[in-house]
Formats: sequence, structure tokens, C-alpha cells
Amino acid sequence: MFLCARRIDINTRFGLPRIIFMAIVTTIITFLISYEIMIYFSDKQITDQHFFLFVIAALLLYPIHKLIHLIILAPYYKHIKKKRLSKRAWIPIYNLYINNPINKYYFCLCLITPLVVITAACIYLGQAFPEYGHYFMFLLALNAGFSVMDLMYLKLILFSNEGKYIEEHCTGFNILNKYDHPTDRHFN
Repeated sequence: MFLCARRIDINTRFGLPRIIFMAIVTTIITFLISYEIMIYFSDKQITDQHFFLFVIAALLLYPIHKLIHLIILAPYYKHIKKKRLSKRAWIPIYNLYINNPINKYYFCLCLITPLVVITAACIYLGQAFPEYGHYFMFLLALNAGFSVMDLMYLKLILFSNEGKYIEEHCTGFNILNKYDHPTDRHFN
């Protein structure tokens, strides 16, 4: 049996405008820093060819980010729920969450993996194709902006000493402790 030790809702705690502002600022600062580092280490002239492919990659970045979360949560696929956030049929925006208790550290791994994987891929591709490095640095920065919410969750989970399990809901998550029910114990 699991008992809730702490309930956390990021949207209520920080507010959606503040979260969006932090994501935009993170994206801008990350791009400026990563672009300057890339320019410092690259001697190739950058080009604006294949801009259409860059736009497609930028549009697909968020679904790829979510897909990486889902790949990590593959053992729990039966417990993944989705809630449609958009009222309009032509805007496919969903919130995916898992309504089964997961180990706290496994959930943290799930939160950080898209940031690490996409950042590593963008750095590698930026070095392999330095003439398109600015595209990859923008994708890296955009993914950092997408990861702001994940990092906020990660901070709250890691600095919370209450529980060892996480149960996510559409409005936030619960930090849980596992307790044995008195009738489940076997005494000799």
C-alpha cells in the first residue's frame, strides 16, 4: 500500500506564465552560449542551406523529446495515460503521465534522459557538420527550453526526503511511501 507523503503541482506552484518565461530565457541563454562556443572551436563558414529541413527538425523536436520519455518508461506502458490539453481538434497537444508508482530514481532518470540524449546528439552533429552547427545549437537550446519543466520536477523530487516512489497525474505528481498493510504481515 502506498501513502502520499507530498503532492506537487508545478503549474500551481510557479504558474504557467512564469514557466514559459523561464523556458524562453533558458532557450535564449543556452543558444547564445552554445553558439559562441561552437564558433570559437569551428573554422568553417556557416551556411543557411537546408533551412527547410531545420524547420522540420525544430517542429519534430518536442515529439522526439516526449518519445524519449516514453522509451524510458516502456516497462510501464500499461500504466501510461494521456489527457488532451487542446480543445481544438487540429492541435494535437497531449499530456502523458503514468498513474502507477515508480521508483523515485527511475523517474528522475526518465526526466533527465531527453535533455542528455538530444544535447549529446546536437553537439556530435554540430562537430560532424560544422557548417550547420548553428542549426544544431538552436535545436540544443530549444530542447533545453523544453526541459525546463523536467528540471523543475527533478529538483523538487531530488530535494524531497519524504518518499521513495513517484506517481504522476495530469496535474502534477505525488511522492509516495510504501507501507505494509497490517493484514499482509505474516507473524510466526
